[in-house]
Parts: sequence; C-alpha cells; structure tokens
Amino acid sequence: MSKSKKKAPVREFNITGKILSDRHYYVDLTPQLEKLTVLVEKGRYFVINRPRQFGKTTTLDFLAQLLLQSKFYLPVFISFEGFGSVVNEPLHKFYALFWDNVIAYLKLVKRTLKWKPNNNAAASDPTFGFKDNVGRFCKAAGRKKIVLLVDEADGIPETFIIEFLHALREMYLARDLQPTFHAVALAGVHDIKNLKMRVRDESKSVGSYSPFNIAIDYVIPAFTRENIRDYYAQHTAETGQVFDEKVITRVHELTSGHPWLVSALAKRLVEEIVPDRAITIETKHVDEAVQLLLKEHNTNFDSLIKHAHEPELQPIVLDLLQGKYYPFTPFDPVLNRLALYGVIRAGEGNGCTIGNPIYAQVLLASFHRVMAAQMINGDVKAGVIDADGRLDFRRVLDKFQAFMKTKGPEIVRSHEFKEATGQLLLLSYLDLLVNGKGWTFKDVQSGDGRIDVICCYKTQKEIVELKLWYGEQRYEQGLEQLLGYLESESLSQGYLVVFDRREAAKEYTFAEHEVNGKKILAWVV
Repeated sequence: MSKSKKKAPVREFNITGKILSDRHYYVDLTPQLEKLTVLVEKGRYFVINRPRQFGKTTTLDFLAQLLLQSKFYLPVFISFEGFGSVVNEPLHKFYALFWDNVIAYLKLVKRTLKWKPNNNAAASDPTFGFKDNVGRFCKAAGRKKIVLLVDEADGIPETFIIEFLHALREMYLARDLQPTFHAVALAGVHDIKNLKMRVRDESKSVGSYSPFNIAIDYVIPAFTRENIRDYYAQHTAETGQVFDEKVITRVHELTSGHPWLVSALAKRLVEEIVPDRAITIETKHVDEAVQLLLKEHNTNFDSLIKHAHEPELQPIVLDLLQGKYYPFTPFDPVLNRLALYGVIRAGEGNGCTIGNPIYAQVLLASFHRVMAAQMINGDVKAGVIDADGRLDFRRVLDKFQAFMKTKGPEIVRSHEFKEATGQLLLLSYLDLLVNGKGWTFKDVQSGDGRIDVICCYKTQKEIVELKLWYGEQRYEQGLEQLLGYLESESLSQGYLVVFDRREAAKEYTFAEHEVNGKKILAWVV
C-alpha cells in the first residue's frame, strides 16, 4: 500500500515576529527586493525609516535570504534591539557585543570564516579595533562582499551612536584603501541620520554634518489594494474561504495600507469573526473586526499613543483630529517626527492627515478628555445642574451644539469623521460632567439593538441616539429606533443628535417630538 501524502498545514496571518514563508501568508516583496538588490550591487549605504511593525524586519530578512543564495555576497543580518544592556559600559563592550551577534548569525546560516575578532586591540583603542576587525573580517570573506543589515538600528545606545556612525563613514570613504562592508542598511523608526532627536548629551559635538550623510533613504511602501487582494487570496487558495471584493477596498481605506493593521484585521476576520470557511467575508465583518481591534491593548497602538502625547507633538495632533489644515512638509522637524512615528501622513492636497482612519479612532479615544476640556470654558457643570441637583440634559446638549457650531464645522467635515467620532466627542463631554457621580456607556444592548450612549448621573438615566445626516428618511429612522429603546428601558424621554456633514444648506436645529406618549428632543449639529 502506497503511503498517502501528508497534507501541508494551512498557513496563517502573522502579526508577531518575523514572517516564515512556510507558516505565514505574506505580500510578494519581489519589486522591493529588486530595488534593494540594485542598491547592494552599487555598494550603497542606506537607511530605512518606517513606523513600528511596518515590515522593516521582514524586508531585511527576505533580502538576507536572497543574498545568501548569491555567489557574490555574504549578508550579515543583526539587530540592535538588545544592545541597551551595554548602555553603561565602555565603547569596546558595544563592539564586542556587535561581533558576538555577527558570529551568532553566521553560525545560524551555516557560514564559516577563518576569522575572529581581536578583542585586545578593541579594548585599547575601540574605534581603531573596530575598523581593524571589519577589515580582517571582509578580507576573510574572500571574493564574497559583506553586506551589513542592521534591524532596530535606533536601539543603539545613545552613548555610542556618534562613534559607530563616524566609524562606518570613515571606512566607507577609505574603502578604496582597505576592505570594508560593501553595503550597509540601517533600519529603524527614527531617522538615524538626524542625530538631534537621539543625542541628548550636549557635551558630545555632532558637528555641522551628519556622521552618516553618506547614506541614502529607502522607503518601504504601504500595501496597495492589489497587495491586499493578493495577500488575502492566499488564504482563499488554501482554505476556500472567499473575501468579497468590497472587503479589499474597505480594508485599504481603513488602514491606508499599514502592513500590521492589514494583517491584524485579516487575522481577526478569519479566526474570530468568520471562522466558518464556507461563509464569505463581507464588509460588515470588517467593521466588526475593527471594533474588536479598537478594544484591545497592543504594542502598535501603545507606541502610537505614546508619541502622539509627546508635549511637542500633542498640539498638532489635537488640531488635526479637530479638522485643522496643516500643509505637509518633511522639512518641518515636528511634522517629520509625526510622520516617522506613523501618526500622520501626506493626504489629499498635500495636507497633513492622521495616518489612517483606525489610528484616528485610537487617537480620538486617547485624547477624549483633553478634547472635552477644550469644549468647556469655566465651570464644567455651570448651567446644566438644576435646583434639585439633577442634570438638565437639554441644557447639556444645547451646550454641545454650541460647541459644534464653533469648532464643529472643521471636525465634522473631516473625511475621518464617522458616527463613532461623534460618539467619542459626546462621551468626552459627558465624562467630565458626571465625573465621580455617575457613568457613561456606549453601545449598550437594549432589546434587538444597541443604544449609542447612556449617561447615568446619580439616580438619573438618559439615552442618546446618534446619526449622520443622510436625509429626512434617516432622521425618521433615528426617531423610530430611539422610540424602541425608550420602550425597552421604560423611559419617557430620549435624545437624538444628528451630525450634518454638508457644507451647504446646513442648519443647527432643535426640535421636539411626541410619539406614542414618549418625548424625543432632537438636535442637528
């Protein structure tokens, strides 16, 4: 009896660590590898600056694998991620750790050289010793040219960054006289050529030029719709589960092609939202996956929030979230930093925009209390607490409408504005009002639907339905929906807030409705 062939395990979408082609789906990097190979062939030193989890590690790893197959090059792929352990050590300890990583990589890829670093020379004169070791290392490679690939390059301790880059530059300029690295790639979040954002010890002179001005920039592009379509199609080919074509467009719109976000949504779609492979994945499932993602703590969002809240950067982020226009220019150091961190990008008309709609929602949530404080001048509760100590909810929403009249036009017309954006704005305001004496909730199950906002203050309970303006019919639907919630919650009065994104024919209105013995107060903002 012949042995049956063992079926290959189905691959998966990966959002942690490096991509392994036999275990994970991945976007075809051939166009980028071809460009990078040209840079290597020309002996270029280059830097790759992109936000975290944008594919830097995967790109360098695939480049290293490609070069390993060549008879002309020997890649050395290391990471500075763990080099913080020598931050308080002398310079020669940094170089010793550098060579330990080089040796470990060569053992991993089964490449041996008749060479070992001279630690004695490195200890007496670290810079000379490093250059000497590089020269002997490259000479030992024979006809193969050494290509140094460094991931997490901005993980290098600040105490050593200038010396290391100076050494690379000096070896590069003298490469006709002594063997050195044929090509070098340094990948990280920060622009390692711009030392002002990394070196804080003013006793160290950076000089009038960058010590790594020999390098050029290489930009890893965001995923295109075609990339996402081909990426998701690998899952379809292996499982039979189909992605509706509108899903591809929706994912691209929500992520602006950010690789980690594209992968994170896919992973949640196929593993949590629609695990049944017989069911086609549709746009409604994408929206569910986004809501799941937005409820999670992850390093990607943590990094985004951390940088957006930096004192120098926060005012611009808040302005952009509220619709203010900033022309995008890489020559503005603050805007450049925001772009490096992935917080912003160049949008339509070359204006600054938040990196992608998902990031906009994350940042709105992280800044909601700051934005609420901007809405209210003076006493938070002034004019909204009645003689009995109850919250006058009509006055609350009157004040919210007044705020939207002043800052609302810029916020609401922003292409990032969604119903959830309005929900966050209103919740931000209500949180300050009820602080310590109540709670606010969103998307609370009631009957067959979900109430957008519930505000509880002392013994008081109020519910608010939110809508975007899409005509009178949608307005009427909002009234009917709210009426159902009032019945489910046994309340006699409710509130409807409609966000009108139109520039022309917009009116800030208020209306009262009596339906089946229930009172509904409605605002268009």
